Amino acid sequence: MWMVLLKRREIIPKKYKKEWESIPSVRPWISESIHGQHYFYCRFCKKDYKCGKTEIFKHMSAMKHRKHLTSTLVGSRSRDVNYKLIHPYAKFLKACGVKGILINDVMGEGMSLTTEERKSLTEFWVEICKEKNQFLMVQIGGAPMKSVIDMAIHAEKMKVGAIVLMPDLYNRPKNHLDLIRYIKIISDYTESVPILYHHYPKYTQINIDMTSFLLDITGEIDTFVGIIYSSNDLQESLSALTLNPEKYVVFMGTDDVMLGAVASGFTCIMGNSINILPKLAESICQCIKDGEIKSAQASQNLLKRALDNIYCNGDAVAMLKAAISIMTNLSVEPVREPLQTAWEGTLTKMKSKLHEIGII
Repeated sequence: MWMVLLKRREIIPKKYKKEWESIPSVRPWISESIHGQHYFYCRFCKKDYKCGKTEIFKHMSAMKHRKHLTSTLVGSRSRDVNYKLIHPYAKFLKACGVKGILINDVMGEGMSLTTEERKSLTEFWVEICKEKNQFLMVQIGGAPMKSVIDMAIHAEKMKVGAIVLMPDLYNRPKNHLDLIRYIKIISDYTESVPILYHHYPKYTQINIDMTSFLLDITGEIDTFVGIIYSSNDLQESLSALTLNPEKYVVFMGTDDVMLGAVASGFTCIMGNSINILPKLAESICQCIKDGEIKSAQASQNLLKRALDNIYCNGDAVAMLKAAISIMTNLSVEPVREPLQTAWEGTLTKMKSKLHEIGII
């Protein structure tokens, strides 16, 4: 009697492929899973599933997934500004020694807000900054000229500390003379409120020489007072700082060169990290002042590690908001579309990593 032995076929688990995230119908909801490379995570259903392209499309056609898809899209489109969180967040910043507030800029999702929302948010923060004795700067640019003028008039009426301008992000200035003309038009609608320009070439794709800009704007606009310099080019920013320090203030607006900036003589520091780690930024400044260079270097390195572990998980704005939730225990609202909100698995991983490096 003959016996036929059938060799059992070994089933090899499918692994997650990054290329799946480029499929248009899959991209909005799929992500890696914290349970390992043999699973994928659905942001809409908030669950992990076994990998495989067949399994992905089967899941996408399931009634439960389509129901979650509809409710998620509706919720994200109707998401409003959560004013209830502003007071406790302002309290956190004040307790950490933050002296100035900049609102409606890139990291504050200013570019995702309507003109009316930006004006309403300004009114809200004006009252808070009066109460907490903080200096308020309001970014009004990055919008059509008519809207920028409307916000400039409103900021003047509200007596904000300063107006911050980003350029028109569609009709971009071609050179520094175009930029001066743009600022001059806005200044004609304000009387006394100081105006700063936010130089952020990585975001605006406009890399105008700020030294030439400061030289030629001198005498043109009486209320123009300086620049927020969000660039890692420390040499160029230092040239702007030393050009006319009696007339113009230059803020260092990037985290990566904070140590070098303070050591080079910058006294006005901004940075995305101050939203979540103001004490660490303050430590860098104080250590340089006290001559404790090694301590300042340690703080800068820790700051870099923290930000690297935050930003590596997705869009900078979304990840920063997620980090605010972790650092302050406030339920900060997710970002508006088309930015992609961080999913729970990312938050868990981020929180674990920040704990590991000693931030929390």
